[in-house]
Amino acid sequence: MQKAMWGLAPAPCGQHEQQLVDLDDGRSRAEPEDGGAVRDPGGAELLYWPDTCTGIGDHMLRALPGTRVGLLRAGMPKSFESCEAAAETGFGALALFETEEREERGFAEGAALCSVTDRGAVAMAVIEHMDGGGTSDVSVSGSLYVWPRSS
Repeated sequence: MQKAMWGLAPAPCGQHEQQLVDLDDGRSRAEPEDGGAVRDPGGAELLYWPDTCTGIGDHMLRALPGTRVGLLRAGMPKSFESCEAAAETGFGALALFETEEREERGFAEGAALCSVTDRGAVAMAVIEHMDGGGTSDVSVSGSLYVWPRSS
């Protein structure tokens, strides 16, 4: 198993950027914002983009099409097996600034985003720190555990 860090950080709407996160290594990159569309995911599993740019919280998070990403709720065992199973549950668009929606869906500190990545690894992005919400956009960070594809 390999360990790294991962995170989401909203860009100011005036920059017209969206963030893509590759859960194989936690790396993120920015590209021009396109209403949540991605031309070349380049191995990324997650997209964090500004939905409306109204000046209040509006960033959305979703798994990219064709990826296997799901949420492992807080309190569930953080293991290879539980994360691999959670990755098969799907992760639709989530307005991170909507505190009530986050709570209903289980996106909270102690939970984890799990993925079977494009490289066949199982990745567990633990939500350890979360700031913002309501009228401000949310930043998220934590540890990333990656179990490489078995031969």
